Amino acid sequence: MSKYRLTTAFVLISVLTLGTAAFALNFLAARTAEANLVELTTERSMRDASIIAGVVNQLLADQDVDSTDGPARLAHTVTIESQKLLDSLRVIDISLYDTTGRNLWSTSGDLISERTVPRSVFESASNGGISSSLGTIEIRGSEVPDFEIRESGNHVAGIGGSDDSSRKTDVVEIYLPLLAASGDRVVGVIGITRDVTGTLTAQIAKTRSSVMIITLSSLGGVFLILLIFIFVADIKIFRVNTQKIRTERELSDRSMLDSLETKRVGQMKDRFLSSLTHELMTPLTSIAAFAGIILRNRDGNLGKKDVEHLLVIKRNTVQLQRLLDNLLELSALNKGEYELSYVRFNLRQTLDEVTEAFMPAVVRKGQKIELKYDDSDAIVEADEGRIRQVISNLLTNSIMYSPEDTAITVSAWVTDLLFTVTISDNGIGISEKDKDQLFTAFFRADNESTRSVTGTGIGLVSAKQIVELHGG
Repeated sequence: MSKYRLTTAFVLISVLTLGTAAFALNFLAARTAEANLVELTTERSMRDASIIAGVVNQLLADQDVDSTDGPARLAHTVTIESQKLLDSLRVIDISLYDTTGRNLWSTSGDLISERTVPRSVFESASNGGISSSLGTIEIRGSEVPDFEIRESGNHVAGIGGSDDSSRKTDVVEIYLPLLAASGDRVVGVIGITRDVTGTLTAQIAKTRSSVMIITLSSLGGVFLILLIFIFVADIKIFRVNTQKIRTERELSDRSMLDSLETKRVGQMKDRFLSSLTHELMTPLTSIAAFAGIILRNRDGNLGKKDVEHLLVIKRNTVQLQRLLDNLLELSALNKGEYELSYVRFNLRQTLDEVTEAFMPAVVRKGQKIELKYDDSDAIVEADEGRIRQVISNLLTNSIMYSPEDTAITVSAWVTDLLFTVTISDNGIGISEKDKDQLFTAFFRADNESTRSVTGTGIGLVSAKQIVELHGG
């Protein structure tokens, strides 16, 4: 695995990036598709409800809607004449209301739990409009009410299976105006309830599956193409390095040519890694931005799980952006494009500020930081920002790899020509075989103690190169 470091680094970064992108795109696309399915289901239910309402109003054309027993008689007429139409649709309830909102009659009897009609929905229907809503109702019994007709007084009700159990059903509820025979005024409201549980669930599942397949296929294709190019480049680098070793053993006078070739290949790798990092940074920035926008403007439309998913997206993109920033900096150091900005500053003050920033992490592990300074003047001249970065990288390693309830010691002293900072801890240590590769990019010691700690193998490399640029 170590001989394909470029491929390994690319796979790690790409899996995190493409995984986050696939999750985000599938989540957003599925939400949009589900909303469209709900809207289409509601529209179709409204069309079917309009057909039923047309039949009802036609049947009522010759009825006397002003008489006292008019509503019950109309209800009886509607149910009897609409029997065949109701059998062809997934209608589980038709209710009749007067203009005040009082329920006069329902085909489901007491099989459907009592529910309250929203005032805004009812007012729209009683004023001549058509309104609808998607919701969930509780049906008593194991079966949906059927439409076998029985008469009970002035009511006509549906008879379905009835037991002590109940179940929740996804429904679309439509409310339409019931017009007088003259057609010039509303005498009641018809409520039509359709069962869309099976249809809606199947369509949403199919849509989610299609969106996931398309998303994974698209991103997987891009990943595969890039992986092939990276792997070919990695193989070429490995072959060049292998050839270099073989040539040095056989022909010592060609060592300079091999060194130049290795340098050229390394520069090519650095340029490629830098370009790849820039390309990955763009979609990550967009994902983080859109996740932030959705979180800030959710207005209660997102559920708790949705918010948790968005926070996972945002947290992972921030982590990936930090990793890409480290890769860009490492690339700049390798290419010699790094410039230091020397300033005079107080070394002790800088160390105090850096260690203070790590105190929350130290406290969480029950650790403590001990500062030891000599009595010399602490004013030094260096790139303060980069010195902070070196100290931060070393402290991060000490905190991560040291046991709980241990001490980390930061010592510093200054002479006429140089200043020295040491950080010591009681961590797991470094084996003899790993010491030679300790400052190699992407290298991590392979043992049980380090597998549980996340890391990229970049921090120590950057710290070493920054110190060397200062002449250390």
